[in-house]
Amino acid sequence: GLSGGDRQRVALGRAIVRRPKAFFMDEPLGALDAEFREHMAEELRALHDRMGATTVYVTHDQLEAMQMGDKIVVMNHGVVEQFGRPQEIYDWPATKFVAKFIGSPAMNFLEFDGMIGNGADSIDLSGQTVQVPVTRQGAKGRLTLGVRPEHIHFSDASKFRGRVIATEYLGTTQIVTMSTANGVLKARISSHKVVNPGDLIGLEFDARTLTI
Repeated sequence: GLSGGDRQRVALGRAIVRRPKAFFMDEPLGALDAEFREHMAEELRALHDRMGATTVYVTHDQLEAMQMGDKIVVMNHGVVEQFGRPQEIYDWPATKFVAKFIGSPAMNFLEFDGMIGNGADSIDLSGQTVQVPVTRQGAKGRLTLGVRPEHIHFSDASKFRGRVIATEYLGTTQIVTMSTANGVLKARISSHKVVNPGDLIGLEFDARTLTI
């Protein structure tokens, strides 16, 4: 019999010969192994570019959605959480659900009490001043600071510190899990930097990459 990949090709071929104005694909790569998924994804992108037909592509794989889509609709139990370009959704998630769903590891969340406003453009994290995005100045109450793992930088000068719990080697990068006074977070850093469990490390964030 035909392999899963061959069956996918046959189904696509039958759809293409009709020259449709739009395609609707429901997890077309879901049943394929990792190597063939990558190959089929390339074929689907080439097909879209060649035919120019609108394609609605359904997937539960957030990485696949980022790779395949010009625009993405993130849904949660049938409710639209956000619609936009992949980079827009990754950099500026509209809700906490989107921030947690898009990205691996997911966005870190640090809880703190405070008010941003009356001319203030920063918050205090364990004695370390952190600049906040202009769009969130004026927020108050129990606030959540969101920061991507790759936007956390190590700094001996910072008063906001994290104690290393674990490290995960990923080739060119490593994921460092740390406990802080405001919660546990993960940082993605170069694998060439030596980090060991128990180390106490100063942490800095770039205000341009933060969400609140």
